Amino acid sequence: MDDFFGVSGEEAPGDALRELAEQTTRQGWVAADPAADLLPRLRVACDLPGSPWSLRGTTVLPDGVFAVDVEHARPGSPRLLADAIELLAGIAGPAFFVRHTDAATFDCVTGTLQRDTPGPGRGHLLRLRLVSPGRGGAPTLRARAEALVPVR
Repeated sequence: MDDFFGVSGEEAPGDALRELAEQTTRQGWVAADPAADLLPRLRVACDLPGSPWSLRGTTVLPDGVFAVDVEHARPGSPRLLADAIELLAGIAGPAFFVRHTDAATFDCVTGTLQRDTPGPGRGHLLRLRLVSPGRGGAPTLRARAEALVPVR
């Protein structure tokens, strides 16, 4: 059996991905107030008819990551990843990367590449965290498939 290694051309998407990754380390790349830019669009996306998402809270973490707590109407759904990507795509800039880091977390980098704008390029680091209703209606973050820990 032959192994297939794939092919890549000069205009490979990896070039843009590398540029996005490099930009995230540049001082001042993350926009000053992610809530001002992203929260209104998140609210609209969650409130769309048929959306499985309910926005439960947000916070900016010390490292500049905009943490967004959301509840999914069908948390065991096989469409969870697709739904998360659809939600994030609705608020994303032209450059967009998502990683499903664990059962309840989706990390996202989104922004404008420097080559696509006359300015330096800006963006956001966003962490979508799935929450489920806890006792007394208090949300709990499902950090791992096997454990529940409180949202802070």
